[in-house]
Amino acid sequence: MGMFGKSKPSNTSMSLVAKQCRIVGDFDLEGDIQFDGQGEGSIINARNVVISSTGHFKGSIRADHVTINGLVEGTCIAREVDILSNGKLKGQIQSEQLTIAKGGCLMGENVIKEEPALKVVNEKNKKAETNTKEQDKAQASA
Repeated sequence: MGMFGKSKPSNTSMSLVAKQCRIVGDFDLEGDIQFDGQGEGSIINARNVVISSTGHFKGSIRADHVTINGLVEGTCIAREVDILSNGKLKGQIQSEQLTIAKGGCLMGENVIKEEPALKVVNEKNKKAETNTKEQDKAQASA
């Protein structure tokens, strides 16, 4: 129990890359990460990725939510991406939801991330429509 009532224990933690740091590599984490410094490589399985106003990341980011207030060069695949007023992304975004604040900049391409389940439903509906049309043609010919 927390000091002011019940608190839910957190299974995730925040990793911080300080302003004076530069790190290179692959980051496979289930928690959150914030870049105040520089990073290069790939981030996968992250919950939240924050690139602060002093942060710079070059590479690929795959996370649930990405907030950019610094510079990202590369690919960003996320459910939700927020580019804040000082944020810039050079590259490609694949997201379900993209927000760009006044002053923020996307220099590249935005691709809507599609849900695999929606494709299956659409394919089933397409097959059903095709079968119905074929049945209608057969009945019209008879």
